[in-house]
Amino acid sequence: MQIKLSSIKRSLTSMVILITTVLVTLACAVLSFSFIADTQSRLLRQTSEASQIIAENSTSFMVYNQPDVAERWLQSLRHTPQVLHVHLYRFDAATNGLKFFASYYADRESPIPVRFDRVTNLTNARITDTYVESAVPIYVQNVLQGYAYVRTSRQQYDEAKLYVLAISGVISTAGLIFSWLLSLWLRRAITQPLDGMVESIQDIARDKQYNRALPEFDLQELDRLADAFNSLLSRIQQHIERQEQAEKAASELNTELEAQVRQRTQKLYESNQELHQALETAHRYQSELVQAEKMSSLAKLVSGVAHEVNTPVGLAVTSTSILQDTLRTLKQKFAEKKLTAQEFQRHMTSFDQNLALISRNISRTADLISNFSKLSMDQFSDEDRSIHLAKFWDDVSQSLRNRHAELDHVELSANVANDLIITTLPGPLNQVISQLVQNALQHAFSKTSKPKIHFDFELLSHSAASDDTLELQMTYTDNGDGIPEELLKNVFDPFVTSKRSHGAAGLGLHLVYNLVAQVLHGHIELQSASGEGTRFTITFPVRHAKHLKV
Repeated sequence: MQIKLSSIKRSLTSMVILITTVLVTLACAVLSFSFIADTQSRLLRQTSEASQIIAENSTSFMVYNQPDVAERWLQSLRHTPQVLHVHLYRFDAATNGLKFFASYYADRESPIPVRFDRVTNLTNARITDTYVESAVPIYVQNVLQGYAYVRTSRQQYDEAKLYVLAISGVISTAGLIFSWLLSLWLRRAITQPLDGMVESIQDIARDKQYNRALPEFDLQELDRLADAFNSLLSRIQQHIERQEQAEKAASELNTELEAQVRQRTQKLYESNQELHQALETAHRYQSELVQAEKMSSLAKLVSGVAHEVNTPVGLAVTSTSILQDTLRTLKQKFAEKKLTAQEFQRHMTSFDQNLALISRNISRTADLISNFSKLSMDQFSDEDRSIHLAKFWDDVSQSLRNRHAELDHVELSANVANDLIITTLPGPLNQVISQLVQNALQHAFSKTSKPKIHFDFELLSHSAASDDTLELQMTYTDNGDGIPEELLKNVFDPFVTSKRSHGAAGLGLHLVYNLVAQVLHGHIELQSASGEGTRFTITFPVRHAKHLKV
């Protein structure tokens, strides 16, 4: 009867290799950590001692405020190659903070930034990825004079780690060699049967001969593994047969699905073509509608301009014709010597009246043309400029009072921060304020006993993930007659006015809207009701804004 080998030998072999590896690893780890920790402790101690020495020698320099002498003394540290950087910070009682006093950096080293925030928190020396640093406070009779900040090289620490790595590598290599030799010795007794099994399994996997079976082995574990593997091979063979049948059925199903996909694809292509044609037709119709709307707006604008200019020009032409007729009559009577003094005086009075009428209508025409020219945004080519908002308001309001005597009877006020400076387009902003006030004077207060106009300026900040968007919100309010409901929807359109018979052209609010939307790149909102006053809320971005320090 053949006796099969026990599995204890294999377990013992594994345990020997494991114990050897663990012992070698532990020994290397303990020695490495001990050596590195000792080197680190020594570097930290040396850095702390160097910081203390530098601090003690720098006390007199700080007390007598001698940074030049301190700089010269620090140059003596060039004979100490371990010291890389030294900073001396002097405490300033006036500002209750630290100020840079003197510094030193070794050859081949670059200056470093000040470390005000670090020296106060660096109570002990510490090692970083590139250097060792320490900070020591300097006291004289319990009064803080400053700090000494020192950086030293961590070269010894890095060399210690390299040395430990080298020694650990040698020891690990020796342990691996020993384990390898031990495994060679155990291979003959244990691993050769296992190698035979592996080769058989590889042959089956390579040739895909799942109907084969592994032979019996002398080792109990291998023999049991061979039986289990043979059972697995049998199941794999059965699974392969079922898979081949399933693949055949799937292939037939895929063929049918491909035919259906081709049909659906063709239908989808035809639908996309129809949709593309419909979209092109819609775009063409949209373009035609836009052009038609442009032509309609242009026709309305030209008609409005012609209507507004035609009245004063017609009056001027009529007055000119009257003057010409009167002048011919006057010449004829003068030539016939029938002109009396009374008739001459009457003709002169007629001349004065007609010339005054011509002058007024020509001025009216010039004003209309000037207002029409304001509709072009090209004249507002003003560049961004920083303005003191409160002073800007004072200048604008004073200019308005000088130009409009009616403001003597109107309470004009504003709520604006005295310390706010913004960067924006001052010209268009001036125009917006002026047009709002002029529009109110012309339309708002016919039924108001104590008229009031108020402006409110507020800086808005909308915080985002990476930046802040600054906007200025200007709110205009009055207590006037309000805007009739029938004009609210198109009050910003050109030539919309409730006082055309009084000479109003209806261009003021249209100009305000264009200035806000096209020049200031903002938006305007209107709230008004007949008899309840008017409120305009104008919001537009500003490039920069700051508050003056008091």
